[in-house]
Amino acid sequence: MAPLSTSDKPVRRKSRLWATVKALTRTRVMAGLLVVLPIYITVMLVRFVFGIMRDASQWVVYGILQGAWTAWLPESWGVSWSGFTQPELEGRRVQWTLGVFSVFLTIFLLYAIGLFTANVVGHRLLDLFEWFIGRVPLVKTVYNASKQILATFTGGHSQAFQRVVLVPFPSPDVRSIGFLTGRSLDAVTGEELCSIFIATTPNPTSGFVFLVRRSDLIELDWSVEEAIKVVMSGGILTPDKLVFTSPARIGATARRTDD
Repeated sequence: MAPLSTSDKPVRRKSRLWATVKALTRTRVMAGLLVVLPIYITVMLVRFVFGIMRDASQWVVYGILQGAWTAWLPESWGVSWSGFTQPELEGRRVQWTLGVFSVFLTIFLLYAIGLFTANVVGHRLLDLFEWFIGRVPLVKTVYNASKQILATFTGGHSQAFQRVVLVPFPSPDVRSIGFLTGRSLDAVTGEELCSIFIATTPNPTSGFVFLVRRSDLIELDWSVEEAIKVVMSGGILTPDKLVFTSPARIGATARRTDD
């Protein structure tokens, strides 16, 4: 083999240096992304929630400060308030102060609504409202579904998701993460059937509902919160080890080995 010429050595040394710089740059960029991206997502989520809670009651604050609400009061009350003008309310500090105040006002109103519905009168009014909603064809479906989903994810219905399981879906050799929501029996064979909710990624509030034989399920020792994290992360937060093969399949394999 002919020896390398002196002109080839600088080229190889330069290519190795360039490969090292590329690998180091990629590693550092990914490390920085892993630090910045969760912070960015958290900030965006906080801003989204802050905006919803601010807008829920800010119109009340502006109505009071601009004097729009005093026009509805009787003259005999002797209340007169001209209010602030729009330019006076457009300052950055004023906007920030009003936004924070509106958020706290929303929290107070939610607390007041929860306190009111906890007593007998409020509970009966809520039942009356839900009875009326139940008479509207499309609205009752959306209202009941959204109420059940929110109650499930906020802990108001702790038994909605009973267990975390693996389901043979979409094929027998593939497993999907599901939540056991109910049990029933086959009217013909008497075999135990399970209602399974399979959530979608990254939004776990939507998904599919299947009836699956109990023998086809693999129960996991995960909590519901852990399973939801796995679904929302697209599998990134999946544990290092889990049970993938059903006990029935293990028994069948063992019998074939003995034969």
